[in-house]
Amino acid sequence: MKKFIVLIAMLLTGCASIGSVKDKPQLYDGKVPGDHASLARCVVDRLQADSRWVINSLQYKMWEYPDIAASEIYAHALHQIPEMYARVSPLNPDGVFDSSAPRPVIRTYAPDAYTGPGYAFTLLLKRTDDTTVLATLKGNKYEGRIAWESLQACASAIKKPE
Repeated sequence: MKKFIVLIAMLLTGCASIGSVKDKPQLYDGKVPGDHASLARCVVDRLQADSRWVINSLQYKMWEYPDIAASEIYAHALHQIPEMYARVSPLNPDGVFDSSAPRPVIRTYAPDAYTGPGYAFTLLLKRTDDTTVLATLKGNKYEGRIAWESLQACASAIKKPE
C-alpha cells in the first residue's frame, strides 16, 4: 500500500510540471557597443542567414521594452512551437512557410513573466548608456554559443570608428 501511495505521489508531482517552461541556464553576459534595437535586428538577420539547418530553422520572436530601453529575442525550435503542424513546417517541401524577419512587438517589461513555449535561447539586450548595451543570453549551449558569436560580430560591424 505504501508503494502505491509513493507511486501516486510521484505521478502527481510529474504531472504538475507538465506545460511549465523551465528557465534555461545563463550562458553569457557582458557589455557590447551599439543600440539594443539595431543589435537585435542584426543578430536575427545573421542567424536566419546561417547555413546550419539547426540555426536557420529556428523561429524568432522579437520584443521591445521601451520602459526599460531593451530588446529581447526568443528562438524556438520547430518542435517547441505548439501551433507548428506539418503543413506549415519548413521541413515539409510542400508546406507554405513565411521566412520573413519577425517584427518586434512592443511590450511592457515584466521579469520572469515568460509563459510561452520552450525556447532554444533568449537574448536580452538592455541599454546601459548611449553607446553600450548589457547582453544576457540564456539557453542551450550550441544555439546560445552561435547567437553570442553573432552578437559579437554585429557589435563589431555596428561599432563606429573612433
